Amino acid sequence: MTAWPVGGAVWRTVWCATGRGAAAALLLLAACADRDVNRGRWVRDGDTAMRDVQRTGRFVNKEFNEASGVVASIAEPGVFWGNNDSGNDERLFAFDTAGRAIGAVRVRDVKNRDWEALASGPCPQGTCVYIGDTGDNSARRDNLAVYKLAEPTTATGTATPLATLKLDYADGPHDVEAMYAGPDGSLWLITKRPARSAGGLPRPSRVYHIPPVAWQQPGRFTATVVDSVPVTPVAGSAHDFITDASLSPLQPDGTRRVVLLSYGAVHVLEADPATGRPGKLVARCALPIRDRSAEGVAWLPDGRILLVNEGNGGSLYAGRCP
Repeated sequence: MTAWPVGGAVWRTVWCATGRGAAAALLLLAACADRDVNRGRWVRDGDTAMRDVQRTGRFVNKEFNEASGVVASIAEPGVFWGNNDSGNDERLFAFDTAGRAIGAVRVRDVKNRDWEALASGPCPQGTCVYIGDTGDNSARRDNLAVYKLAEPTTATGTATPLATLKLDYADGPHDVEAMYAGPDGSLWLITKRPARSAGGLPRPSRVYHIPPVAWQQPGRFTATVVDSVPVTPVAGSAHDFITDASLSPLQPDGTRRVVLLSYGAVHVLEADPATGRPGKLVARCALPIRDRSAEGVAWLPDGRILLVNEGNGGSLYAGRCP
């Protein structure tokens, strides 16, 4: 077991040795006592690993090589939509949890400057998919946009946005890769990178709100910060850089949860059942170690969390938290 400080916390990578003799086995006994839980995972002090983790598949479509967002299809259960980010063309890719390619939709009359987020939710047309052209690594873009289109199907082929919002933030540019839609048509956007408070301390990731009325007169919309989430990105460590978010279906007890994905963990929060606004932290669970490139997350119907890795042949995993 090796431990080192990262961003004020201690992270350990835990592994088990085989075939190294009795002495090595004894030395590693404590580290390996819970090998099924800890082997191959980043675990921060106080964190638990995701439960029941299994690799469900690997992407086979070589054109879908920078998966940066994922949403579950409403029209076609078992189908998920994803997108590539900057430097790629304007398409949405359909796949299943095994990573099999099911179809693709070309989005017309738009530009993929840096598509980093997808969301889906109710709209006057039924269900809509929202594409967030909101990636801004250097925090200086003035051409951010969110595209709204009717939810496609695997037979659609092409789609044209119903409306476009040119997006600004009232407090200046931010890099945003996490966006999800609430049941009332709200969109919630969450910042990715480190920032500091007026006192110079690391600041939790900020939350911005796009209300449903913003789409009544599409044009330029300025979003103001309405909240923060209990995740604080720290310079020098990317573990808490938030890369995606997803709102759960309504639970039997009438509640919802939102999961935030970062490079080191999933963070499960309470969510307002009517609007989807994020609330207090319920649980934080460490990711499988190979998921340090995970940039897409979605809820599965059975309550598990689907993790999507970017890159050629990226792996898909499912697990539970807590």
